[in-house]
Amino acid sequence: MTAGLDFSFNEEQDAIRAAIDRFCTQHAVVALARQSGQPFPRELWRELAELGAFAPAAPGNSEAGGALEVCAISETLGQHVFPGPIPATYLAIQVLGTDEAIGFINGRSLVSLSSADSTLLPWGMEADLFLIVGASDIARATVPDHIESVPTLGGETWGRALLEMEETLPGASRAFIIGNISTAAYLASAAWRLLRDARAHAATRKQFGKTLGEFQAVTHPLADCAIGLSAAQTLARAAACNFDSADSGELHEASCLAAGAVMSARRASLNAAYVCHQVFAGIGITLDGPAFHISRRIRQLASAPPAGAREQDLLLNAAGLGV
Repeated sequence: MTAGLDFSFNEEQDAIRAAIDRFCTQHAVVALARQSGQPFPRELWRELAELGAFAPAAPGNSEAGGALEVCAISETLGQHVFPGPIPATYLAIQVLGTDEAIGFINGRSLVSLSSADSTLLPWGMEADLFLIVGASDIARATVPDHIESVPTLGGETWGRALLEMEETLPGASRAFIIGNISTAAYLASAAWRLLRDARAHAATRKQFGKTLGEFQAVTHPLADCAIGLSAAQTLARAAACNFDSADSGELHEASCLAAGAVMSARRASLNAAYVCHQVFAGIGITLDGPAFHISRRIRQLASAPPAGAREQDLLLNAAGLGV
């Protein structure tokens, strides 16, 4: 009988997760997710970086880990709904030179990652570097002279400005993989937290003399969410394992796995947000309620770059179905 593939984390990766979890708990990070319009917590971001949260993304820094460490950290940050451009930072470190990347690894610099067809700049009011994501490349952009402040669904204040491209940066293929792995891991983990909270609510909330969990119309959608999130989380870990074991010139399989993971995570996390809001009913849409501070971050990250048709086209071409 053939043993199944094991994508569980090892002791060192579990230790990293435990350290990040303690840090987020001590700083009451989840409470930040309930706030809106607050300045970006730069000091908290730097303290997170000092724990080594972004070091595994540095190319050639095998002592700090690799993609599986990025996946483990992103999962933990997603569980606490940690604010900030987490996948974008991992992506940026892949395409920047060593000296410039240090500023992002140690949390002193912040990146804004936007798509070529958008003027919305995630965390643009705080960013030190602006990157533009194209169909297959990543380019540096000039720092705008003026950035309009834009409140967002996720509670943070972003920016709006028209960017001008400066230069295309190398390493885009690696960067997209790492960014997708981080995004998928964060989304799946944030949605898992929401799902666990909804399940606990369904186990205690009563209607018509029964708990909500006794109604199949409640439990079956929650179970479907769990299946979808498990698949997305497994795909993210599989992509990370493949990336870490592949040669630098043989990243096609890792690219496809990472693309599948992020598409799966977007779909599963958005579905979980929809289902969990139904379970919580009216209290789910209030800012100080049990769901909205998580679901709004899920919706925001699920639509943030690098998003769009790139991953879908990659998978269709791999299957021989591309146009």
